Amino acid sequence: MRGSKQVFKKIFAVTAVVLAVLPVLVTFSAILTSVFNRMQWYIWIQDNVVPFEARLVAVLLRVVGIHGVVTPGQTFAMLLERPGADWLPVQLSWNCLGWQSLILLALTLVTGLRGPYTLFSKLEVIVFGVLGTFLSNLFRMALITSLAYYWNNVAAMIIHDYFAMFVALIWMVFFWWFSYAYLLDEKISGYVRASSTEARSA
Repeated sequence: MRGSKQVFKKIFAVTAVVLAVLPVLVTFSAILTSVFNRMQWYIWIQDNVVPFEARLVAVLLRVVGIHGVVTPGQTFAMLLERPGADWLPVQLSWNCLGWQSLILLALTLVTGLRGPYTLFSKLEVIVFGVLGTFLSNLFRMALITSLAYYWNNVAAMIIHDYFAMFVALIWMVFFWWFSYAYLLDEKISGYVRASSTEARSA
């Protein structure tokens, strides 16, 4: 029980950090996006990373019965095939990839990894966080694209504008709960203490 309380205290602290930096991150995101667009630093990402992630989104869309064709070099990222030989163009820019959530992850890692944890367990948490953030962004893009396909662009834009940070917040809470409960190992008096869940089961 004591281990569970410590885990939830740490999760609460990380959640407080996330909620505190969200408004700053949204403002910073808008400013940084404007700077990148003005200096054209995004071109390499748009030409190389966006087509790659568009292919991954197209794979996810097949699960819900949507056939997508990636169109590199065009003004839109992919075409979705509709019944009746109709095609729906989908815009996917570099700013849609979720780099903001990676910044949020980095900020929480600075806070969450403080403590006498082993280096290996910290590396596990970092790898898990990066991969999980990447997959959550793919899920978000696939969901928005599915809404545009099955409903309309208005529903997709509402989710695009207001749902993204909500997904990031839910993922961060789950990520840190899982990390504290199952991944992070503490070093105590010259030996390593297993994560709280393993300690309770011993």
